Amino acid sequence: MAPTNLMYISFGGGMRLVGEDYIIRELAALGLTRRGFRQLCRQLNVPLIHARGDRVLVDLIAFMLAMRTITRPGAPDFSLPGSQHRPGTRNSLPPQEIIDNLDETVSMLEQGRKMFGIVKPGTLRSAAGEVVARLKDTQAKVRP
Repeated sequence: MAPTNLMYISFGGGMRLVGEDYIIRELAALGLTRRGFRQLCRQLNVPLIHARGDRVLVDLIAFMLAMRTITRPGAPDFSLPGSQHRPGTRNSLPPQEIIDNLDETVSMLEQGRKMFGIVKPGTLRSAAGEVVARLKDTQAKVRP
């Protein structure tokens, strides 16, 4: 069955929602199923937006920040859903880790974009700031 959820919605530079199939297609080599991708989003604390029918959207910037956080140099190994869990690996990302490493993570993403000739000054940093503001707001609501 062909992916049907490849939509891309942009609300300016700070928010980009993509259909889950957009990311699943990019991660196909990892063998993630739809269920595995949704579990990965939960492990990374990246919320899914359920729309009409079976359409599911993901904030691309939030997903990028979370993935960059778990893959930054010095971070512990991470086990994806469906993989064999190895000793010493983790399978979740605390939201505080994204907040604590935001400057380094955004800087790494910006440098990567420059390497590939994709430069839009301030856009990524602004979007990352919005994601962290939402994380902090959620933490404040959850904590007593």
